[in-house]
Amino acid sequence: MKDFEWSDESEKSFQDLKTYLKKLPVLNKPTQGEELFLYLAVTPRATSSVLVKKDGMNHQTVYFLSHALKGPELNYLTHEKLALALCLGKIAANPDVSGRLVRWIIELSEYDIKYEPRTAIKAQALADFLAETVQLEQEELWKIFVDGSSCQSGSAAGIVIISPWGEETNISIRLDFRASNNEAKYEVLLLGLKAAQNLGISRAILYSNSQLSIQQSNGKFEIKDDKMRKYAKTLDKAKKGFIELKLELIPRAENIKADHLARLASALSDRPDPIVAGRELVSQLETLDDMLTQVPEGDWRYDIHKYLTTKELPSDNKKAKETKRRALRFVMIDQILFKRSFSQPLLKCLGPDEAKCVLREIHEGSCGSHLGSLALARKALLVGLFWPTMRKDSSDLVHSCYNFQRHANLQWRPAEYMKAVVAACLFD
Repeated sequence: MKDFEWSDESEKSFQDLKTYLKKLPVLNKPTQGEELFLYLAVTPRATSSVLVKKDGMNHQTVYFLSHALKGPELNYLTHEKLALALCLGKIAANPDVSGRLVRWIIELSEYDIKYEPRTAIKAQALADFLAETVQLEQEELWKIFVDGSSCQSGSAAGIVIISPWGEETNISIRLDFRASNNEAKYEVLLLGLKAAQNLGISRAILYSNSQLSIQQSNGKFEIKDDKMRKYAKTLDKAKKGFIELKLELIPRAENIKADHLARLASALSDRPDPIVAGRELVSQLETLDDMLTQVPEGDWRYDIHKYLTTKELPSDNKKAKETKRRALRFVMIDQILFKRSFSQPLLKCLGPDEAKCVLREIHEGSCGSHLGSLALARKALLVGLFWPTMRKDSSDLVHSCYNFQRHANLQWRPAEYMKAVVAACLFD
């Protein structure tokens, strides 16, 4: 190359590269009983983990591992990718999509692991670097198309979610309450964001053909109506759950599929009086977050919920130790308490009033079959619910149910087993 010239800047870059290569991380040997730190990083195409130990103010690398995702692993949610990075040493050799979360939970249950948010330190920078080196392409945005409609029979929502690699998810939802067309448009925006969060999406573009809701959300239109102001406020809260989110207005012709899904939900009503009063979401928007975060002091979840949220323990030492020990079996997700289980997914924890309502609905609701106490408690457990007094509450409900007692099978069995009596002879 005739035009090539080795400048001072080139020389400086070359020397910097040599210096960097001399300071590559050297693996260190941990000592027995020493506390180790494992830092994780994930991208849409790769996961990496770095095991380090503290040496004063510095972090020394013990081991690091990087793995490029392929096949079904690309469809994992973010928390599943983190679990995969945590268990990569044993799971990557024999990946099994079926029941993978159960296997990961069993693998991790033997260790005393504490989970903390990521901090910007050198070891985390190494984990991020490893993930970036095997990333095949830059992370792209998900596409979410939403449309809502309102009619005399209620409101309906259509949602189409398209992944960066082309996979499509269609959602059709019917909302059984009366709402204006503008309220229905806001409803579907909130439902679209909620569906995206449930799928673990952190970067997305949301498309809608509703000019009012999109322009008000972007701050281009002034909001004068109180209901619209509440919707816009709640939408701003929902947007904070994303790393990157864009709201864009598109023509109706480009949103045909979401419109068809909304129409499909509207056409599936067979109720004689489909309009249900008192279920309008806008009436609960301002207090929804408080309802999720507040737990009464007398509730069995209070101490655990408070410890996992604020790290505060009861003043009594014995009660504090018991709370800290019990908290290891629970986890907080979106300010909701869940219980870990060995052979099932996470179980949502319910308070006393919620538990009674659930048991009554399962026992004698529209699909209730008046189960016995053990079957009733087991059915509540299988649907993903938990509270400590499940069996006792189920037994109390069954014994107080008039229809169950009236139509139960009659038991003719004697209270005690019959015993043979040998007739004794006189003067024997």
